[in-house]
Amino acid sequence: MGLATVLAVASGGILHAPAVRAEQPAPVTVEETSEILIVGDSITHASVGDYSWRYFAWQQLRSAKADVDFVGPERDPFVGRGSTWRPRYSDADFDQDHAATWGDRIAFQPLHDRTALMTTYRPDVVVLALGANDLGWMEMDPHDVLPWTRAWLVEARRLVPDVDIVLVDVPWTTSADARTYNSLLEDLAAELDDSRARVIVAAAAHDYQMGRKNGTGDTYDAMHPNTRGQVKIAAAVTDALAELGVGSRYPRPLRFPAEGPRVRPQIQGRSSTTTAKWRWSVPPGTTSFDVWLQRQGKRWVRADRSRSINTYRVKDPQRCEAQTLRVRSRKGWTLAGRDMTTRSLTLRVGPKVSGRATLRGAKPRTRGVAVSWARTRGACAYVVRAVRVDNQGQRIVAQSVVTASRRSTVVRGVRSRTKVRVQVRAMGARNATRWSKTRVVRPR
Repeated sequence: MGLATVLAVASGGILHAPAVRAEQPAPVTVEETSEILIVGDSITHASVGDYSWRYFAWQQLRSAKADVDFVGPERDPFVGRGSTWRPRYSDADFDQDHAATWGDRIAFQPLHDRTALMTTYRPDVVVLALGANDLGWMEMDPHDVLPWTRAWLVEARRLVPDVDIVLVDVPWTTSADARTYNSLLEDLAAELDDSRARVIVAAAAHDYQMGRKNGTGDTYDAMHPNTRGQVKIAAAVTDALAELGVGSRYPRPLRFPAEGPRVRPQIQGRSSTTTAKWRWSVPPGTTSFDVWLQRQGKRWVRADRSRSINTYRVKDPQRCEAQTLRVRSRKGWTLAGRDMTTRSLTLRVGPKVSGRATLRGAKPRTRGVAVSWARTRGACAYVVRAVRVDNQGQRIVAQSVVTASRRSTVVRGVRSRTKVRVQVRAMGARNATRWSKTRVVRPR
């Protein structure tokens, strides 16, 4: 069945068969899968830890119940040479086949084999997203790039005559050359578009904002899309596919999921008598970290922005003072979503405590117990607890944390005539003593 028939069915068009006798079965039209070949550069390839715009395009096509199959010789995102990361996306739930290559171009020495791609896959639709490296890295004039694009389309049509082609314009909105090239693409599409083999443009540059070092915008560096940018490119491409009768337009207003990297760093730490040091894991795709620190009794402050190493050290804080740290990843200029913040980890500096705390006294009070204890050397605080033991097991019914300068407290909240066991332990900067011996008390 020809592609025009497939597109008519996919878009809800009605195909009229000639009149038949009543006893004859009506002809059955079988909807064929539209095979889509996506050829592009790093913007399309995506790097480790990204969703990729292909992910969001696939999700929209699936939501629209479009019968499509992404084809191509590649599946993975880009992982830099020497990296220990495995090639992984933020979410692998999509058809990952593609023909995009980091650094690819359409003019000088392309990294893809057009003939092999077209003859191997014989796609129904080609999404061609090249040109950024020709204009940027190769510094070509847009009028010199266009003939190469024209030649690509003409040869692709010679190999697969009825192929439809979506030309993705270059989402580089601060470049005058890119704006010129995008305008030339519109003219080329209007010239080559044919009812039997369509050529249309996906307006990826529309409403696209280049990123800034403060983390705003649609790219995480001078060129590559963050999650916002990926959604915008996907919307442009799926809108163009819908014009071909494949799927439906991307829903508006656009919805943007939280930014990546979408793996939460795992944090750990150690302290000594003078220094607190934290270390955390590096999620795939992370290039730096923002670090927040809260000192005891103070507000959270951003202690470092775009920190290039995965450790942080606080030297010579006050003994026993709580230092709490949390971290979030960045990819380039883009900060990961709040939900990717590490847990908060508190460290204190000071000597270790040893032995067992000494309970001096435990006297009943009205709905409470007056407790006293001996000083433990190096203690930062003391924890006093009242434990009730009955046929349901051991339960803490009251507990107090007391500063190191005190040697007594009254534990409140114990029911009258309830027999409880009272204990105390000393908390050091880096450890705790064993619980003291128990005294049994029945509050009045």
